[in-house]
Amino acid sequence: MEFDEVLRMRKSSRRYTDETVSVEDEKEILKAIMASSVGKHNDAGYMIAVVRNKEILNTITREDMEKTGGGDPLYGAPLLFVICTTKETIDYLERFDSGIIAEHIQLKAAELGLGSVILFGFVRHLGHDAEYIKKMDLPEGVFPILAVAVGHAPGAEKERKGDRKFQVIHLD
Repeated sequence: MEFDEVLRMRKSSRRYTDETVSVEDEKEILKAIMASSVGKHNDAGYMIAVVRNKEILNTITREDMEKTGGGDPLYGAPLLFVICTTKETIDYLERFDSGIIAEHIQLKAAELGLGSVILFGFVRHLGHDAEYIKKMDLPEGVFPILAVAVGHAPGAEKERKGDRKFQVIHLD
Protein backbone atom coordinates (compact mmCIF):
# COMPACT_ATOMS: atom_id res chain seq x y z
CA MET A 1 0.00 0.00 0.00
CA GLU A 2 1.34 3.45 -0.89
CA PHE A 3 1.85 5.91 1.96
CA ASP A 4 -0.89 8.30 0.82
CA GLU A 5 -3.32 5.39 0.76
CA VAL A 6 -2.28 4.40 4.29
CA LEU A 7 -3.04 7.95 5.40
CA ARG A 8 -6.49 7.80 3.80
CA MET A 9 -7.19 4.41 5.43
CA ARG A 10 -6.08 5.36 8.95
CA LYS A 11 -9.08 6.12 11.11
CA SER A 12 -10.32 5.34 14.59
CA SER A 13 -12.29 2.11 14.83
CA ARG A 14 -14.66 1.67 17.73
CA ARG A 15 -16.03 -1.78 16.93
CA TYR A 16 -14.13 -5.03 16.43
CA THR A 17 -14.86 -8.60 15.44
CA ASP A 18 -13.82 -11.60 17.53
CA GLU A 19 -11.15 -12.51 14.98
CA THR A 20 -7.67 -12.73 16.48
CA VAL A 21 -4.91 -10.49 15.16
CA SER A 22 -2.16 -12.72 13.82
CA VAL A 23 1.23 -12.92 15.48
CA GLU A 24 2.73 -11.87 12.13
CA ASP A 25 0.66 -8.67 12.12
CA GLU A 26 1.64 -8.03 15.74
CA LYS A 27 5.32 -8.37 14.78
CA GLU A 28 4.83 -5.92 11.90
CA ILE A 29 3.25 -3.41 14.27
CA LEU A 30 6.14 -3.86 16.70
CA LYS A 31 8.56 -3.10 13.84
CA ALA A 32 6.63 0.10 13.17
CA ILE A 33 6.86 0.98 16.87
CA MET A 34 10.62 0.47 16.76
CA ALA A 35 10.77 2.90 13.81
CA SER A 36 9.21 5.64 15.97
CA SER A 37 11.27 8.58 17.01
CA VAL A 38 11.40 9.79 20.58
CA GLY A 39 12.92 12.97 21.94
CA LYS A 40 16.62 12.90 22.76
CA HIS A 41 16.74 9.28 21.46
CA ASN A 42 15.45 8.22 24.87
CA ASP A 43 14.36 4.67 24.03
CA ALA A 44 14.85 3.71 27.69
CA GLY A 45 12.04 6.11 28.58
CA TYR A 46 9.35 3.83 27.14
CA MET A 47 8.19 0.25 27.38
CA ILE A 48 5.52 -1.34 25.21
CA ALA A 49 3.19 -3.91 26.75
CA VAL A 50 1.42 -6.09 24.19
CA VAL A 51 -1.79 -7.35 25.79
CA ARG A 52 -3.74 -10.28 24.40
CA ASN A 53 -4.56 -11.73 27.80
CA LYS A 54 -8.36 -11.72 28.04
CA GLU A 55 -8.30 -11.51 31.83
CA ILE A 56 -6.32 -8.25 31.67
CA LEU A 57 -8.47 -6.86 28.85
CA ASN A 58 -11.63 -7.76 30.79
CA THR A 59 -10.21 -6.20 33.96
CA ILE A 60 -9.58 -2.91 32.12
CA THR A 61 -13.12 -2.95 30.76
CA ARG A 62 -14.77 -3.86 34.06
CA GLU A 63 -12.68 -1.46 36.11
CA ASP A 64 -13.27 1.48 33.77
CA MET A 65 -17.00 0.78 33.41
CA GLU A 66 -17.36 0.60 37.21
CA LYS A 67 -15.51 3.89 37.66
CA THR A 68 -17.10 5.88 34.85
CA GLY A 69 -20.44 4.19 34.22
CA GLY A 70 -19.57 4.25 30.52
CA GLY A 71 -19.27 1.54 27.91
CA ASP A 72 -16.37 -0.72 26.97
CA PRO A 73 -13.28 1.52 26.80
CA LEU A 74 -11.55 -1.04 24.53
CA TYR A 75 -14.51 -1.42 22.15
CA GLY A 76 -14.03 -5.19 22.19
CA ALA A 77 -10.57 -5.07 20.60
CA PRO A 78 -8.63 -8.33 21.00
CA LEU A 79 -5.18 -6.70 21.07
CA LEU A 80 -3.90 -3.75 23.04
CA PHE A 81 -0.56 -1.99 22.76
CA VAL A 82 0.05 -0.13 26.02
CA ILE A 83 2.70 2.56 25.80
CA CYS A 84 4.32 2.92 29.20
CA THR A 85 6.68 5.43 30.73
CA THR A 86 9.68 4.29 32.75
CA LYS A 87 11.90 5.91 35.35
CA GLU A 88 13.96 7.19 32.40
CA THR A 89 11.13 9.12 30.74
CA ILE A 90 11.74 12.81 30.17
CA ASP A 91 8.53 14.27 31.57
CA TYR A 92 8.13 17.20 29.18
CA LEU A 93 8.45 14.84 26.18
CA GLU A 94 6.28 11.92 27.29
CA ARG A 95 3.03 13.04 25.65
CA PHE A 96 4.71 13.91 22.36
CA ASP A 97 6.70 10.69 22.26
CA SER A 98 3.77 8.47 23.19
CA GLY A 99 1.63 10.18 20.53
CA ILE A 100 4.25 9.49 17.87
CA ILE A 101 4.47 5.84 18.92
CA ALA A 102 0.67 5.55 18.89
CA GLU A 103 0.43 7.05 15.40
CA HIS A 104 3.02 4.56 14.11
CA ILE A 105 0.81 1.76 15.47
CA GLN A 106 -2.24 3.21 13.76
CA LEU A 107 -0.50 3.71 10.42
CA LYS A 108 0.83 0.14 10.36
CA ALA A 109 -2.53 -1.24 11.43
CA ALA A 110 -4.17 0.63 8.54
CA GLU A 111 -1.61 -0.75 6.11
CA LEU A 112 -2.36 -4.27 7.38
CA GLY A 113 -6.12 -3.75 6.92
CA LEU A 114 -6.74 -3.64 10.67
CA GLY A 115 -8.70 -1.17 12.69
CA SER A 116 -7.26 0.76 15.61
CA VAL A 117 -8.06 3.51 18.08
CA ILE A 118 -5.87 5.52 20.42
CA LEU A 119 -7.07 5.23 24.02
CA PHE A 120 -6.33 7.58 26.88
CA GLY A 121 -9.58 7.50 28.85
CA PHE A 122 -9.08 4.34 30.87
CA VAL A 123 -5.43 5.21 31.52
CA ARG A 124 -6.47 8.61 32.90
CA HIS A 125 -9.55 7.39 34.78
CA LEU A 126 -7.91 4.44 36.51
CA GLY A 127 -4.55 5.95 37.45
CA HIS A 128 -1.38 4.22 38.61
CA ASP A 129 -3.02 2.06 41.29
CA ALA A 130 -5.44 0.29 38.95
CA GLU A 131 -6.09 -3.41 39.26
CA TYR A 132 -5.22 -4.02 35.58
CA ILE A 133 -1.73 -2.57 36.13
CA LYS A 134 -1.15 -4.98 39.01
CA LYS A 135 -2.27 -7.87 36.75
CA MET A 136 0.14 -6.71 34.04
CA ASP A 137 2.99 -7.12 36.55
CA LEU A 138 4.96 -4.23 35.08
CA PRO A 139 8.45 -3.50 36.40
CA GLU A 140 8.71 -0.98 39.22
CA GLY A 141 8.31 2.59 38.01
CA VAL A 142 6.64 1.60 34.71
CA PHE A 143 3.16 3.01 34.11
CA PRO A 144 0.78 3.27 31.14
CA ILE A 145 0.53 6.68 29.50
CA LEU A 146 -1.41 5.82 26.32
CA ALA A 147 -2.76 2.74 24.59
CA VAL A 148 -3.82 1.67 21.12
CA ALA A 149 -6.48 -0.98 20.58
CA VAL A 150 -6.05 -3.04 17.39
CA GLY A 151 -8.26 -5.62 15.73
CA HIS A 152 -10.28 -6.62 12.74
CA ALA A 153 -12.87 -3.89 12.39
CA PRO A 154 -15.90 -3.62 10.13
CA GLY A 155 -15.21 -0.80 7.69
CA ALA A 156 -11.42 -0.85 8.14
CA GLU A 157 -11.10 -1.40 4.39
CA LYS A 158 -12.92 1.88 3.65
CA GLU A 159 -11.17 5.22 3.34
CA ARG A 160 -11.57 7.76 6.10
CA LYS A 161 -13.75 10.74 5.31
CA GLY A 162 -11.67 13.70 4.18
CA ASP A 163 -13.09 15.68 7.05
CA ARG A 164 -10.03 17.59 8.29
CA LYS A 165 -10.32 21.28 7.62
CA PHE A 166 -7.47 22.81 9.56
CA GLN A 167 -6.84 26.44 8.87
CA VAL A 168 -3.59 26.87 6.97
CA ILE A 169 -1.62 30.08 6.79
CA HIS A 170 1.39 30.61 4.55
CA LEU A 171 4.19 32.80 5.78
CA ASP A 172 6.35 33.31 2.69
